[in-house]
Amino acid sequence: MKKTGVIILVGMMTLIALYPSVSANDSGIVVDQELVTVSLANKGLQVDEIIKVTNKGTENVTSLRFWIQQNTQDKPKIVELQSGIELIPLITGNIRTCNLSAVNLTIEPDASITIELTYYLPSNEQNFVKTLLYDTISFSVTYKEGNNEWNLFQGEHLLYGSDVNNAMQIRLYKPTEAPLNITSIVIVFVIVIIALALLLLLLKKKRSKTKKAVVESEDTLTTKKTLLLSLLKDLEKQYRGKAISDETYNKIKDEYKQRAVDTMKKLDDLKK
Repeated sequence: MKKTGVIILVGMMTLIALYPSVSANDSGIVVDQELVTVSLANKGLQVDEIIKVTNKGTENVTSLRFWIQQNTQDKPKIVELQSGIELIPLITGNIRTCNLSAVNLTIEPDASITIELTYYLPSNEQNFVKTLLYDTISFSVTYKEGNNEWNLFQGEHLLYGSDVNNAMQIRLYKPTEAPLNITSIVIVFVIVIIALALLLLLLKKKRSKTKKAVVESEDTLTTKKTLLLSLLKDLEKQYRGKAISDETYNKIKDEYKQRAVDTMKKLDDLKK
């Protein structure tokens, strides 16, 4: 019986030594930079946070706290980048407390370390939520899809206050509503151009049958004007949504704007 008791006691002491302690010190910590990148992955929305912290206090820092929203798909991974050591946190609600001394890490005064957090949110998550636990000099959130990136938030000199709400809620792009890519824009333009080409072909056949002078009717010019104005309106919409580049927008806009002007001029001449 005594032998069993000794084994249990040793096991408990080992567990306590290895498990992070909530009471470890993190006063004096300042976040120099926190870069958050959200991207679509097989598990859902992958969140990667690169956090550089500095000890601005006068005593060694032996713990760090991280705030992560509740609905994560998997256990978050927390790694100290220089050593490659994975930190095992103690979870209290949204807060992960990592005992640095448990893995022989300490942040001395004026020293810095960089931490990487990786976790997954549901693919239909609407918002990225973060609550500040320390004064933060620079904080940014970027949504990434393929080679495209959108800066969703950029903040500087964000101060933590124990008696104020330090939470931030940032709207994310829905994966099912991702911005249109250039391929979609090209397809739309091709369809419109084909429609215009078919219309012109039909008009040409009609003129050859009647053997009349090549004069476009009022209905034809009105239809062309409507199609061209619709194309310009759709082009402006895509440009405002930042789905096409300035160069592509200006090139296509100038071409079809001139066509629209010529068509309206012909229509005015016909009505005189």
